Amino acid sequence: MDSTESAPQLSPAEGATSRPIVTDERPLPKLTPSEFRQYNRMAEHMDVFHNRFRATWKILYSACETQKRPKNMSIRQFLNMGQQFCHHLTMHHTIEEQHIFPILAKKMPAFKKELELLSQHKQIHVGLDKLESLRPAARGARKAARTQQRSALVAVAMLHELLLSLSGHPSALFDAGTTSQHVTSATNELLSPPEAELLSSIGHLSRLHRKVRDHAARIAASHPSTVCRAVATSITAHHLDLFQRKILEVESRILKQDTSTVGAYNIVPLAGIVSEFSEWIRLMEWLWDLSNFILPPEVPPKGERQSSNVSSGAQLIDRLRTEAQTGYPDIEDAARYLGNVAEASWLRQLSTWLLYGRLPSFGASDFFVWRDSEEFDELLFRTNHSLLPKFVTRHTAASILFIGKSLNQIRSFQSTRRAADAASSVSELDLLPRHVQLLSQVRAPIAAAALSESVATIRLSLSRNLLQHLLPREKIVETLTVLHQFFLVGRGEFAVALIAEADGRLSSRHRGPSSTRPGQTVKGLLLKEAEIGQTLTRSLAILSTLSDIDEHADDILDVAGQVLHLIPHDSQGHRPGTPGRAKDAELILPQMVNLSFNELLLSVPCSLTMDTPSPLDLFITKGDMEVYTSINAYLLALRRAHLHLAQLWRHSSIRRDHPCPPGYQYSNSAHGRMILARRRQRTTARARFMRKVWATCAAAVFYLAESEAYFQGEVVQESFDHFLSWVNGAPGSSTDGADLRQQHDPEALALAHRYFLTSISYSLLLTDMAFPKLLRTFCTHVDELVAYITRLTNIQQNLDLEEDEGVEDFALNFKKEEKEVALELDRARKRLDSDLKGLVERLRELDGERIGVSVPGLGNGVSMDEVGYEPPRIGGIDRLLMKLDWSDEDKEEPENLL
Repeated sequence: MDSTESAPQLSPAEGATSRPIVTDERPLPKLTPSEFRQYNRMAEHMDVFHNRFRATWKILYSACETQKRPKNMSIRQFLNMGQQFCHHLTMHHTIEEQHIFPILAKKMPAFKKELELLSQHKQIHVGLDKLESLRPAARGARKAARTQQRSALVAVAMLHELLLSLSGHPSALFDAGTTSQHVTSATNELLSPPEAELLSSIGHLSRLHRKVRDHAARIAASHPSTVCRAVATSITAHHLDLFQRKILEVESRILKQDTSTVGAYNIVPLAGIVSEFSEWIRLMEWLWDLSNFILPPEVPPKGERQSSNVSSGAQLIDRLRTEAQTGYPDIEDAARYLGNVAEASWLRQLSTWLLYGRLPSFGASDFFVWRDSEEFDELLFRTNHSLLPKFVTRHTAASILFIGKSLNQIRSFQSTRRAADAASSVSELDLLPRHVQLLSQVRAPIAAAALSESVATIRLSLSRNLLQHLLPREKIVETLTVLHQFFLVGRGEFAVALIAEADGRLSSRHRGPSSTRPGQTVKGLLLKEAEIGQTLTRSLAILSTLSDIDEHADDILDVAGQVLHLIPHDSQGHRPGTPGRAKDAELILPQMVNLSFNELLLSVPCSLTMDTPSPLDLFITKGDMEVYTSINAYLLALRRAHLHLAQLWRHSSIRRDHPCPPGYQYSNSAHGRMILARRRQRTTARARFMRKVWATCAAAVFYLAESEAYFQGEVVQESFDHFLSWVNGAPGSSTDGADLRQQHDPEALALAHRYFLTSISYSLLLTDMAFPKLLRTFCTHVDELVAYITRLTNIQQNLDLEEDEGVEDFALNFKKEEKEVALELDRARKRLDSDLKGLVERLRELDGERIGVSVPGLGNGVSMDEVGYEPPRIGGIDRLLMKLDWSDEDKEEPENLL
């Protein structure tokens, strides 16, 4: 075997047989086989050891030459093999030199000292000494390798723990407390301060990931809003999934030893790992804030539906639209993505209502259309504007509500629809594909113009194909005629009959002359609900006896008898002056002063109402009926005050009385002439006292007559005629004589009807804050004046009987009562006169305030083009003032009315 610089050379004498070097070439005697075995016995025995040394040397030499450890052998085992080889070979040579070679040297001189074989042993041991000297260095290298290996294992374990913690698994590497952002003290012993600071950001990101994941799972499982659930699910399925893919990407680059992540000597820089995830910290913090906005962490479990801090779908959509305007690209992209998810979920809710007229089966409490829970027997729906996203206008929301209500009406009137199939074979199911196509054009992010256009097209399609058969023009005109004749007092005899019947009811329950007190109405004359209803019934019955031959008028009266009701109201819990607060009022109705006139007709607050069954409620809502009720009470109060003052002129004994001479037996006697003079003197004194009262009454009657003429003739009648002509449409006909007038869309009709009510309320001065209060006080003072005049008349009649006929009532002092009532009557006259001047003065102020001011619109961004109706230009208040402008030259000085 050849020797190298690092390995000693083995002698061929260590082979199978040891051949001595013979200097004398004499032939040896031939040995027998038995002698050969005897002589070769030691060589065979030593050959076993030599073969083992050769195999070990081959392993060592090959490992040094290839610089690679033998298979399945650790570095420690390899070094031990070399050490054992040196030790065993040294011991083997020592045994040979001391025990074997001396015996062989007796016959073979080659084994003697200082000869070839011993020289080979010395050369081999020189190599062994060199090999022995390399062992400490190998031990040090082995220890360094072991330390490096241990450090590498720690680094690998650290990377594995970091990636696991970032993936959302609990890790002992970071503190369990959410307030700490640093690594644990046990791990910190192995890290330098910069490394610990770098790991703190990774720990913060890991905790954020776990909190966002757990909170999003809670939102997706228990939040009452489907929009919020969809956003929470998208956070988990999209953003957290992208984060998980980022972790897998970094791990893959580490395993593949990508140079972008792994540096020299397979070192993975911790700063590189931190920089890979630094961009996710801001996004994860934003996702955590958004999750807290959707559902605050302090909300207890199973308390999401009761808590007011829980976000609605509309609030979340508005928040995401605002967050999309930020300057951070990653947050902007996330907000846009989640906003599209939220708006798509909201569109699914909207499609259920727009296409089928049904509320969402899940998450209906988060939808802006609610069913009225107070009346389950009717299909009444209302809009909760707090649940409406900001990109949806009020007009679009009203159209959406109208479409759903219309679909409910169509389903409720299946028989009516089948009856209309003769004229139109189109059903709501036939229109469904077209409506689906229109709604599918609205995509997230939703544009307000696109949504409004699609909703308007669906509304027109539904109205022109179905609703014109469900709600024909004749039914609309009939309903409007009932409202005009009875609520707007277009039929004057109805108001007269109702007021007369109400006065008769009160007179029949009159309890005594002392029931009326100054400054009060007849509160003690309480009527039951049945009696109030009978008042309207008897009034309509009287009208039926007074009706002429006009068949159409009789039909309207029959319809009114079926749908009109006079019902009492709770004056404390009812607000007839603010019908805009009605639950199903889609748009802002005229805001009237919080003052009611419904207490003047009877002893209890009562209002005239009308049933609006389906499908009439498509364009007449409860809010509209409250406006009609307020206008009716307002006009009836004027008519009632006028009638009560006018009836005073029918009592000739009060207004004109000239006593005639007594009977023939006293006519020519002095006593008779004295009686006649006393009576005429008493009558003259009473007439002189009543002159101012009659002047005030005449002025009040004049004011009421002119006001009624203006309100009833110029405001109500002209406005109604103009609106009815708009409802009927422009006349036109085809070549075959068929009527070509296009019926208005029910929603457009509803908007125009509300505009009509707004115009009337504005022209009737009901929207002013001061005038209705003055008029309400005026009507109260008229009742007081009439009551005092009636009471004074009764007292004077009793005094005449006492003085002339001697009929005395010792329980009453009529002279004292006459003085008291006369004093109160004069005060009531002065109050009424002051009210008249205050009303006229307010009319002058309104005339100046309304110069150049048009009728207010509907609000909510509804334009005149969308309504399609423009109210008529009615004459201003100056036309009424020209008739009421009496001279103020004889103004009386203000007196103490008390």
